[in-house]
Amino acid sequence: MKTTFKVNPVISSRRKTIFMVTVFVILISMLFMLSLNSCKKPIEGIKLTVNESDLTKAPVLLHFANANANSTNQPGDFDVTISGKDSALVQMDGGATSNFKASHGFLPLSLTTNAQPSPSSPVTFNVSAKIPGFAPVVQTITITKDTATIVDVAAIEYANPPAGAGVLVTNSPLTDGVSSGATLNLPAGTGMVESAKITIQPGTEMMDVNGNAIGGDQLTSNIVDYSAVSTTSYGAFPGGFSPANVIDASGNQVNGGSAINFVSAGLLSIKMSSGATAVRHFSKPLQVSMKLDPNTTNFTTGNNIKAGDVVPLWSLTEETGQWKSEGNVTIADDGTGNLVANFETSHLCCFNLDWSWAVAGHPYGTCFNPLTVRIHCGAGNSGIFDVTICTPNNQYLAGAHGEYVHDGDVVVFPYVPEIAQCKVVISNFNLYLNPRLPILAQTGLFNPCGQGAVDLNFGAPAQPSVINVNFNILGHCSNKNINLLPSGWFFLYDAGAAKINQNAWTYVYVSRGVIQYAFGTGITGSNGKYSIKLFNGDEYYMYAYNSYEWYESPIFTMAPRNFVFPSVNGINGTAVYDAASSTLNIACTFSVHCH
Repeated sequence: MKTTFKVNPVISSRRKTIFMVTVFVILISMLFMLSLNSCKKPIEGIKLTVNESDLTKAPVLLHFANANANSTNQPGDFDVTISGKDSALVQMDGGATSNFKASHGFLPLSLTTNAQPSPSSPVTFNVSAKIPGFAPVVQTITITKDTATIVDVAAIEYANPPAGAGVLVTNSPLTDGVSSGATLNLPAGTGMVESAKITIQPGTEMMDVNGNAIGGDQLTSNIVDYSAVSTTSYGAFPGGFSPANVIDASGNQVNGGSAINFVSAGLLSIKMSSGATAVRHFSKPLQVSMKLDPNTTNFTTGNNIKAGDVVPLWSLTEETGQWKSEGNVTIADDGTGNLVANFETSHLCCFNLDWSWAVAGHPYGTCFNPLTVRIHCGAGNSGIFDVTICTPNNQYLAGAHGEYVHDGDVVVFPYVPEIAQCKVVISNFNLYLNPRLPILAQTGLFNPCGQGAVDLNFGAPAQPSVINVNFNILGHCSNKNINLLPSGWFFLYDAGAAKINQNAWTYVYVSRGVIQYAFGTGITGSNGKYSIKLFNGDEYYMYAYNSYEWYESPIFTMAPRNFVFPSVNGINGTAVYDAASSTLNIACTFSVHCH
């Protein structure tokens, strides 16, 4: 029972296989040698002792990824800001406490030695980034124990947004920083009803974050509209759906500073600049009109929204991750049968129309009756999935992420949102805080407060053939009797899985040869002996990180073959394929000169 609360196209297939395994071993070898350089004191005849006091406390890996799974453009290298209540406890995995920078879309963090995260005293901090070509991203991270954590953060690409997100990038004239008036019409994106209109009044002066006037002759606007009911976009909602840093209009903490759960009716991110200066304030308020999807559930009534319904409006300060109440908005009919939410603002940020519910502090909108979800997936269809409670219109309510389920298993939600109707859906696992659909299966509608238990029936896709890969790797100092063991992050990407919208990433954190954290494709073992199952014929590539150094392989194709390692960097070894067990057994050694 579970309780949840660049590719080388000229390499032949055989050479690709040899090359990829060689790269894998080289990467591990590099990490061994890096670990050697950071050691305190070697223990003769046993292994290297690595100083990990500043490296491995609650390691946190952030992976920034394009929210559009079909786009080939991924976030690369960019600066990241760490802020919030416990930001002083956050460091790059390796010890640096400033100049945070992501590479290859990854940001490896950890906590300083004086951090003591626990469920009763969590460490909370905010991560924000401005990625070239993408809408700004922000995510609040909460750490409750000293174990590895992975958080994937979806980013909206302006030029290629996912279905369910509308984008407008446009320029309008200014005269010494003053607008003569403009109407910015944001069209509905693919697969969505929602759209938006922003009106700049004539004579509006642009101002910076401190309220100072900005000159310039052109206003650049980057606007993103996020559908609350899309099956593909709400995993990219800025700030997520369970924020803890929430204040009311007077600046008081909502829910006593404990997290609340947002149930969104739509979110609009508005970014403007004049030259190199960001516009944050206006001398006259902007007039904003958000067209809503009528098939959006009102959390307080459980029915579809209608004219006259009231929904709270919140604004997000991306640099701190703080949400602030902007009052309520009454949904109206625009006279043509469309439902709209109209409001004015004199500042820019993300604006989110949200109802909310909470389980701690002041537990409004919550039923403390557990809900048991019984999984029926058929023999052989076990695997890792997301099990999520949604409104009838697919708005996120609560979720159990990364559950390993099999036929007859159960997932228990100890408390549920107080709503008239909901459903439970199951989708392929991903590491976003908010599950990304499509839905594999779903229950019928029911009242969660009185249901008690519900059955979820689905059939997972058939598994392709796999190759069992066993690694037996020995690192040996040529001048001392010391065996080396690895420490650091390893990331494996399965391009074949990505093509069918399944989880493509495997994450492994190794400390002195011992796997501390692994998710995605199962990997086991320690002390230089590791086993993993890889799909026959799938293309892979991998990254590795240790002590501020990144290593990366080209794409390789997994295939069953025997081969001998070429002599590379002192590495020698063989790979023998056993057809009876479909296992590739790799044994190799490498030599380094220990100091």
